[in-house]
Amino acid sequence: MITAISLMRRRDDVPLNEFRRHWLDVHGPLVCTFPVLRDYVQCHVLASPATNGAARSMRIDGFPLLTFANDEDRARAHGSAAMAACNEDSKLFIGAVARIMAETDDIVTVNEDARRATLIVLYPEGSEGASITRHVDQLRAMPRLRGLRRYTVLTQGRAPNSVIPHLQVNAAAMAQAWFDSLVDLECASATIEFPGFASFACEEHRLA
Repeated sequence: MITAISLMRRRDDVPLNEFRRHWLDVHGPLVCTFPVLRDYVQCHVLASPATNGAARSMRIDGFPLLTFANDEDRARAHGSAAMAACNEDSKLFIGAVARIMAETDDIVTVNEDARRATLIVLYPEGSEGASITRHVDQLRAMPRLRGLRRYTVLTQGRAPNSVIPHLQVNAAAMAQAWFDSLVDLECASATIEFPGFASFACEEHRLA
């Protein structure tokens, strides 16, 4: 599986509530028309104790994750008319964006009924593989965990064919953990440290 992950910052002149509403109700349905799309979720970043200082400094407001069977399908979707329409719509509410292409590995099988509150951890470029693995092992031990996925970065950089300014964020890897509720997420994240890593508490919306 190949997952295209965007790191999105809203336009400065777009209030947070309007950004979220447009992303869900206008932009989301456009993305759902992509050919050969296997899965599409929006992760809306929340003001939560589990969103740490490193994450807040990045000013990321959301993570869309689009999953495809392989890179050929991903390229087909990104070259489609639907993608061109999304690029035009993006100008209305997105201020900056970066794109990561990643392979996925389920460390703990995701309970599909639990996909509401999710913790995203970005490991910055230069992080040692061993330290990332150790930290993912700590994530795996968090209480009330309902799923854990690791993303191995294949490529990253500017979103292809996009005129939105590039968000200067580079990652060595990413992890995503799921919980039944924000309370469970916040309590679990308080049990471990995130040394130099950015943790984002998010509300997940699955659209396709």
